[in-house]
Amino acid sequence: MSYSTTVWETLERWSPIAFLAAGGLFVLPTATFGFGAVTGRGNVVSPAVVFLLLLVVFVGLLGLYPRLAREDSILALSGVVLLAVTAAVIVSTLAAVAFPSGLTFGKPHILAIVTTVVVGSTLTLATFGVASLRTGVHSRLVGSSLLVMAAGELSIFVAMQVYGDPTPAWVGFVVGGLFVTSLGSLGHVLRTRTTPAERSESTGDVPAS
Repeated sequence: MSYSTTVWETLERWSPIAFLAAGGLFVLPTATFGFGAVTGRGNVVSPAVVFLLLLVVFVGLLGLYPRLAREDSILALSGVVLLAVTAAVIVSTLAAVAFPSGLTFGKPHILAIVTTVVVGSTLTLATFGVASLRTGVHSRLVGSSLLVMAAGELSIFVAMQVYGDPTPAWVGFVVGGLFVTSLGSLGHVLRTRTTPAERSESTGDVPAS
């Protein structure tokens, strides 16, 4: 599937902006978690807010796909599949919340959804991070930042198993700080060191399956 002058080229161009926007937006929940940690409260940010911010991060990740696919189509496609599945869970959950249809979410259901999204986003970020480092099409800081965020998501999963629900606010504060820093680094590096694929390269095909 050629991505020249298509949605892939657009996503690649907007990827740095998406990462910077997500980093800026993550400041608010991170500060809220910090306030909760100081006051001794538990998890004080709705999962829906974090889900929305993850969707912005996913837009940035999709912009990395074209370059990665040319060097390692299997690993890149694996990342996109994981992203799509996780995004589908997020979107369906947000839709159910925004447009009530008689469905009710008990605590076990909410916990299962949050766990699914945490695991899915961890694997997605890790796959894109490994692909970036393995192919070398981006700065090593790009792959490293993605792996740092994956480690942050993994720590949330571990905290959920150790502390239960709600997890301590300090966990959200630490992970949020990692996301803000990593997303800011991603956006800055991609804007200053990476340009959209050259026309001679972009006329090639990006594996779609």
